Amino acid sequence: MGEVDLSIFNLSPMAMWIQDFSAVKKTFQQWLDDGVEDLEQYLLEDPERLQPCLVMIRTIRVNQSTLDMYEASNLDEILHSFANLHSEKISIEKVNFFVSLWNKKTQYICPSVNYTCKGKQIDIQLKASFMPGYEDSWERLLLTTENISDYQNARRFAETLFLHSPTALWVRDYSQIKVIFDQLRQQGVNDLIRHMTKHPEFVKKCFESVKNIGVNQALLDLFKAGNRQLFFDNLWQILRESSQQNFYAQLLALWNDEHQQSRECEYQTVHGDILNIREQLVIFPNSHNNWDTVQIAFTDFSERKKLENHLLHISRHDHLTQLYNRTFFNDEILNLQTTATHSISCIFFDINGLKEINDLYGHDQGDQILRRFGKILKTSITQTHYSASRLGGDEFVILMPKAKQIHINRLLDKIRYELEVDQIKHPDFPIHVAIGYATTQSNETIEALLKRADEIMYSNKQAFYNSSLKD
Repeated sequence: MGEVDLSIFNLSPMAMWIQDFSAVKKTFQQWLDDGVEDLEQYLLEDPERLQPCLVMIRTIRVNQSTLDMYEASNLDEILHSFANLHSEKISIEKVNFFVSLWNKKTQYICPSVNYTCKGKQIDIQLKASFMPGYEDSWERLLLTTENISDYQNARRFAETLFLHSPTALWVRDYSQIKVIFDQLRQQGVNDLIRHMTKHPEFVKKCFESVKNIGVNQALLDLFKAGNRQLFFDNLWQILRESSQQNFYAQLLALWNDEHQQSRECEYQTVHGDILNIREQLVIFPNSHNNWDTVQIAFTDFSERKKLENHLLHISRHDHLTQLYNRTFFNDEILNLQTTATHSISCIFFDINGLKEINDLYGHDQGDQILRRFGKILKTSITQTHYSASRLGGDEFVILMPKAKQIHINRLLDKIRYELEVDQIKHPDFPIHVAIGYATTQSNETIEALLKRADEIMYSNKQAFYNSSLKD
């Protein structure tokens, strides 16, 4: 050991070893002579082939820091403890270490798991290199074993939190997007929206550059994916067509250095069930410079969305006929007033004789007539942009944006046909309606339009009753 400065070796705060690997080198040569060319494949086929090499390693010296780390009083105690470890299953880390030697790397660094002489598990980072003058004989290999247990435990804890978090989490690598953005800025691009408009393939290019790091169990459960592979195999189905717009919004926010984002998106499970998701994206603080660690949290609010939609439906629809109600009608009038529309038409309806039917046959029969007429209106405006509303009682109205008299005539023909079909089915209680319609005149307000149509409908209703009295 005269060639080594033992004072530095012994006083080093890092655990250090000097080992003789010359017998390992001879074994490697024997394997070469036997025709082994790819040691990694050779050992992965049967890792236990490495066992003779482990036994051949001779430890010459360790320093005090090594004894302290491994809770040993002397070198013999460490060697005795390590002899027991050699009988355990060969780890992939050990395979990688010897493959590195086989490939004649000058230095090797890898994490590994060791045990102290008292049986305590410690995580280490192993670094090894041949000492000067021994590169050919392998008689002196200098190794350091750094205790990284705190770091590894923290990493395992973080992984456990991630994997078992009740929140659905997806970790991705956006570093290539950062590179693309930097290149654009160097080229003088300042307006990303304009750039993406000129280059429609840009969004897809960015999306395909993203690498997937990991997903947790909650995410797999959310999307009904039994495993990671199933999730990624169905990624395009899960993201749906709306994903491009969501990703487009992500890119714009990232371009503006928004490292935390939140938006509502629509996804679907691998089985095709629609999910309403609040997506929250955050770039980890230590990744702000390269965007290599981006976490996206998914919160499912599908049930709340269903309830909201149900309440909205109730608030805007008549429960008896399932047509729109007066609330929707009033809102639609406001919308039309604020929208530049060349022509607006409307048709008012009032069911004749409904009060008499209620009085003579009961409100159940009257309700049946209301439902039947509601169905007729709904059927008649199918595949149009018109809306049919029940304003209350026996009064109905159809709003027809961008429609003229010719469109009114076509729609009334459909409605009269449906009334005839309905009368054949229900000859005892035929539906008779008074009708009034109008189309906006030059500089006429919507209120004036509605009033004209309503007055025409009222006149027709009075004519119906006057005719009934004469009969």
